[in-house]
Amino acid sequence: MTMDFNLIDEQSDVLDAVGTLLERRAGSDRMMNLGGDSPSYDWDLDRELLASGYADIARTSGLLDAALVLEAVSASLGVTAFAAHALVAPGLCDDAIEGPIALTTTDHRGPVRFGAEARTVLVLDVGNDRALVTRPSPGTSRSVTSRFGYPLGTVGEPAAPVEMLGPGSGRRLLALWRCALAVELAGMMRAALDATVAYVSGRSQFGQPIGSFQAVQHRLAETAVLAEGARWLALEAAWLGAPEEASATAIVHAAEAARRTTMETHQLTGAIGLTTEYGLHLWTMRMAALVVEAGWVGSADQDLVMARWRS
Repeated sequence: MTMDFNLIDEQSDVLDAVGTLLERRAGSDRMMNLGGDSPSYDWDLDRELLASGYADIARTSGLLDAALVLEAVSASLGVTAFAAHALVAPGLCDDAIEGPIALTTTDHRGPVRFGAEARTVLVLDVGNDRALVTRPSPGTSRSVTSRFGYPLGTVGEPAAPVEMLGPGSGRRLLALWRCALAVELAGMMRAALDATVAYVSGRSQFGQPIGSFQAVQHRLAETAVLAEGARWLALEAAWLGAPEEASATAIVHAAEAARRTTMETHQLTGAIGLTTEYGLHLWTMRMAALVVEAGWVGSADQDLVMARWRS
């Protein structure tokens, strides 16, 4: 069975509807109002996504549909823990759990995305191949100042009881987490490239748009191929149900494509691309944060090699 690259009517309708919501509740202007590259959590967007049923779409339509919505939320710079709630948790837990949801590991000591806002934390128990479900005690989580486009915070002390999921749940959490990261990166790369294409199409040198120069076109084309490859690997992983090998493949490629996209988009936008007044950094700083996160959850490169070796 092969993946169909064309959206069915229901998927197109869902993306049209979520696009309308995100036009009102997300985007670079909304993120700037929330604090720019150091934003506060968007509780309004969180509530609307939940009320509209998008946070539960994986349970009703599957992980691929959740990934398509997540890609849109990511491209629109939604400041919400949608990835963990809509894609990771449904693939791991039979019952819905309260959000916002943060993701961490037992050996991670630094801040995590949405750590201070989380009402539930999914924890990868490193070395025991189990996932834990914890709920921080009130008042024990702390926000951490950052410039990486997400609210970061330390996860508070868990309130009893800590729920321990069954054997194999650790590998499952890791695969879903990697799949979600790859989808988020794909959305951000697409948006960053769109912004750069718009810029080089309108910026002129020597009497013509710099986007008409062959060297610029070649660099954008190569970056677009990498970004598009990352997108389809991420969506394929979701379509397959986020198996370990496909998820590792997706995040390995997405992380490398994100590094290249960051370099090329900032170079091609010149000096303005390095300013906070221009919105490009809102995507690229987030990409940097996700690439780092993908690294501290484990070596996807090594896991991919081992999965291929075993097969």
